[in-house]
Amino acid sequence: MGVTLDQREIEDFLKNGHTLIVSTIDKDGYPHSTPVWYVYHDGHIYFRVRGATIKAKGLLRNPKVGVLVESGERWRELKAVLIRGRAEPVADTAFHARFDAMLDEKYANFREAREAMPARTQQHYSTSKLYVKVVPEKKIASWDNRKIRM
Repeated sequence: MGVTLDQREIEDFLKNGHTLIVSTIDKDGYPHSTPVWYVYHDGHIYFRVRGATIKAKGLLRNPKVGVLVESGERWRELKAVLIRGRAEPVADTAFHARFDAMLDEKYANFREAREAMPARTQQHYSTSKLYVKVVPEKKIASWDNRKIRM
């Protein structure tokens, strides 16, 4: 038995994962990796970033992206899905509203109430946003070390 996840396991893992590590290519050609909250919907990963960030600029300049969802603390518990592909901006404002609702539902227990945030933080998050869909272009890599027989 291999350590890879089957399609159902990949989908379950992505639906229930917490943090997506997004790796883009910066203007000097180096990887730039940052964590974001995300939604897995209709077979794709979606996330949003503030429009003026290095990540957003990198995605628009070079749409090649690697995204990773992982879990586990001990080696035996390590589990992950890695998708390498293309970041496509999503212009559909109706989808933006659906995405925002899905994101709010998924992370409701992890958010601070907006009114509890300092004014500077509220201002930071109120800037323009880039909504992104990840389209796989290479074989999806996955592993679950719990499948290894000791």
